[in-house]
Amino acid sequence: MKLIKPKKIIPRTPIEKFTGVKTKTELFIKRDDLNGLLVSGNKARKLEYLIADALNKNCDSLITCGPTQSNHCRTTVVFARYFGLTPYLFLRGKPKKFSNGNLLINRLLDAKITYITPSRYYKRRIETMAEFAQKLIKKGKKPYIIPEGGSNEIGALGYLDCMREMEEFIKNKKIDAIYCAVGSGGTYAGLLLGKTLLNLHLDINGIIICDTVEYFTEKILKICEKAIYRFNLKIKINPKDLKLIAGFVGPGYAIPYPAELKTIRKIAKSGIILEPVYTGKTFYGMLQDIKKKNYKKVIFIHTGGIFSIFSFNKILL
Repeated sequence: MKLIKPKKIIPRTPIEKFTGVKTKTELFIKRDDLNGLLVSGNKARKLEYLIADALNKNCDSLITCGPTQSNHCRTTVVFARYFGLTPYLFLRGKPKKFSNGNLLINRLLDAKITYITPSRYYKRRIETMAEFAQKLIKKGKKPYIIPEGGSNEIGALGYLDCMREMEEFIKNKKIDAIYCAVGSGGTYAGLLLGKTLLNLHLDINGIIICDTVEYFTEKILKICEKAIYRFNLKIKINPKDLKLIAGFVGPGYAIPYPAELKTIRKIAKSGIILEPVYTGKTFYGMLQDIKKKNYKKVIFIHTGGIFSIFSFNKILL
């Protein structure tokens, strides 16, 4: 199958040198937090391909899932409204009387929200979305299901594109490694596919922000294998190329810890906003990891998420 042509609505993002912390390693930031406003962040790259696939199949509605402050769900809702599709969300948690952050945007854009318990979410979210899709089909709708985080072989193409964007910079600057958050696996899988396809010699380091290295190793390899098969990519992924780093999740998903919060506050003084779910843990993890490595130059992928900080206003301040 040929590569899907994406629905391009986000611009090429800059790579900026960062001097806000003292390290032996030269730091650069790929500013994917600057690829838009309501669609800012890494989810937009994935959704450009997923929306294109949905439109190619003449779908009229989107179904996806995530926690109540999901950046992915917010971006999906915005894309849906851009292209005239009806967004349906299955959110993990309880309905809230007052909304802020991503949830506020979802409600303003009139997303059709169903709240499900954490137990049902973790055990049956895929089945739940599939069952709901069947109900819509019976009503004459044409739904398109997007997995959590947009992380499948189609969504991963967005970060294969990102590697193409960075290729010249990586070669000219002789970058040793890239750091990114790993929360659903699609961003990392796309970067790894791009590195292999472009024959770039650098480490792709993924900071785990939930689950385990074992879980994401299996998931990322499956995404890569499906992409290679579906789009006839002439490459092979070596499992040894996966470099997933644990130890920075803290008490759990979306639960901040003191060292992370200190990092977020410090980096903010340089005009870069991180958030406690993904980028805060990843940046802190990167700073600790480069102390052990001999990297001269690295790139941090800023995956956005600024709207979610509003749900952490008390703990951040």
